[in-house]
Amino acid sequence: MKKHCRLLVSITLLVSLAACTSSTIRKPDIESSAEINARLGLAYMQQGNFEIALEKLQRAIEQDPEQVAAHHYIAELYRQLKSPDDARVHYKLALQLTPEDFSLHNNYGVFLCDQKDYEGAEKSFLMAISTAPIYKPRHESYENLAQCMMRKPDYTRAEKYFRIVLETHPRMPVTLYQMARLTFDAGQYFRARAFFQRFAEVSTHTAETLWLGVQIERKLGDEKVADEYARQLKMNFPLADETVTLMESE
Repeated sequence: MKKHCRLLVSITLLVSLAACTSSTIRKPDIESSAEINARLGLAYMQQGNFEIALEKLQRAIEQDPEQVAAHHYIAELYRQLKSPDDARVHYKLALQLTPEDFSLHNNYGVFLCDQKDYEGAEKSFLMAISTAPIYKPRHESYENLAQCMMRKPDYTRAEKYFRIVLETHPRMPVTLYQMARLTFDAGQYFRARAFFQRFAEVSTHTAETLWLGVQIERKLGDEKVADEYARQLKMNFPLADETVTLMESE
């Protein structure tokens, strides 16, 4: 297994954090200025204007060193800028200030998985799950954790966490596709087909998914369906690596 979907950072949760402030009482004008700069930094980061975003977030931290949102945002920014040492510093500072923040634990888990610290990532995702308020969904952190285990790779644990996702959210396309891959690689072709069909009901195909469909149906001896997936792959993704592999296999 070579390809993996991107892990999900809790950006929507980051947005809600913009209203958060330090638990330490600050002067209203200083606190307000830090909040404003943190909000601006997030907005510029989401627009892809990283240079100005960095300036705003650094300014927010100067104005209020305990501004949790600013530390969280700048950690995400450094992660995107491929500056892992700086990102780690600010993730840890944010977590020291709000150790029960489940979105922080989730995003730190994404960061650690990107750094190939799989055991640390698993701990962070499980912490996100355990600290999430009852009204907040946990399936995204479970899905992130499962995908991180795919990267490790530890397919047994990956399947365990994907199954937890499906218990409460049976129509999650990433999880359904990954379960199709896992069962296909385990030689369980009928189960792979079932997961693949469920995936196709809730998501559009990519070159990667169509190639998996071809392989599943070939193993099950249904050349008609395999040929249809192959036709779609050639027509919709003529330059994809999977199309090249398909043509080499014919």
